[in-house]
Amino acid sequence: MFPYMTRNQAILLTLACVAPSLLWAGCKKNAADNYVHVDVYGQMNSRYEPLLAARFRSFSHDKATLPTGRKIVVGEVLEANYYDNLANPEYRAKAQMLVLNSEQEAAVDPNLAAEFVHARKGCTVQIPCYLLIPNSVSGEQRDAAQQLLDYLAPATASSPAAPAPAATPQS
Repeated sequence: MFPYMTRNQAILLTLACVAPSLLWAGCKKNAADNYVHVDVYGQMNSRYEPLLAARFRSFSHDKATLPTGRKIVVGEVLEANYYDNLANPEYRAKAQMLVLNSEQEAAVDPNLAAEFVHARKGCTVQIPCYLLIPNSVSGEQRDAAQQLLDYLAPATASSPAAPAPAATPQS
């Protein structure tokens, strides 16, 4: 302490120095809480990547807010060994959206193949891709991923991405 300060002055000086950093930390936490992240997993160097990257930016500028006011942040996770990891449920659990080139790619895992019935065709006729929100995604992340999916590939009642599996009669 400084010899010419009283105890109260020293406390006030300490508070004056510490308070701004505490307030900044509190503001930083609140700002971080105002975002919902949607990580989109896909194949690095794919034909669809430039197209989707542009559409992600467009989404961010146009509609990237939930009804609660939280902003949606789209993150691309493009990996060279994407298809090698796709069969691993723990790997897929990290994603809020998956991008596949075909139904055959979903066949790497029976659970993923079953989820594929909910995939939507995206991209273009020349550059096909299928967009899928894994069943494990829930809450605001699911709402944000659904909003992104609706933006990228609007639902059409007449053309599902894949036929629904036939129901088996129960005995």
